[in-house]
Amino acid sequence: MKRLCLKPLLVLTIQLSLTALTSNPAQPDTETRAITVRMYNLAEAPAKEVVQASDEAAQILKQAGIEVRWLNCALSLQEARTNRACEEATGRHDFDVVVSTASITRPGIATDASLGFVFPLARRSHAVVLWERSKKMAESSGVPAGIILGYAMAHELGHLLLHSEEHSRMGIMRSRWGREDLLRAQNGGLLFTTEQATTMRPGLMN
Repeated sequence: MKRLCLKPLLVLTIQLSLTALTSNPAQPDTETRAITVRMYNLAEAPAKEVVQASDEAAQILKQAGIEVRWLNCALSLQEARTNRACEEATGRHDFDVVVSTASITRPGIATDASLGFVFPLARRSHAVVLWERSKKMAESSGVPAGIILGYAMAHELGHLLLHSEEHSRMGIMRSRWGREDLLRAQNGGLLFTTEQATTMRPGLMN
């Protein structure tokens, strides 16, 4: 009795599998995600600088494949009568950004050199950026305060989107920015790394 030879069939199966893998390679996730950010200007920073900051932060996150919708929230019941921007229900991908100052922030939270900090485990994740420190850094570096504040916003939102308080050796997630970093920021060159952008987007899938 002749035995059935399986070797040619096995080789053919492997070849077909390799062909399928070659013709259908895994595609990187390049789809744009979206978040909503509610902003509270407790520091009463000038509207011009706050608008510039939110525009800068939005552009940085857009480079990472994340669109930002900003909502400027009322700070009092009286203001809320005319400003209803933040009355809508919150969603899964909503974050708060509070523009504050070190003087009205709970002591011990912000280090002497930090431009902000995050509360990742709060009921709704939120970040705090310090207006007067952005302004002081602007005075010493010559880079507009609105730009520095915007990069601080993007940096702190980066912590929340990465689910990490760790810093990186390069890019916007560095722990400290020198003058060279600030000049790169002014020219739009201080960004999230490709790896960071790839890590942030999947968590924003609906």
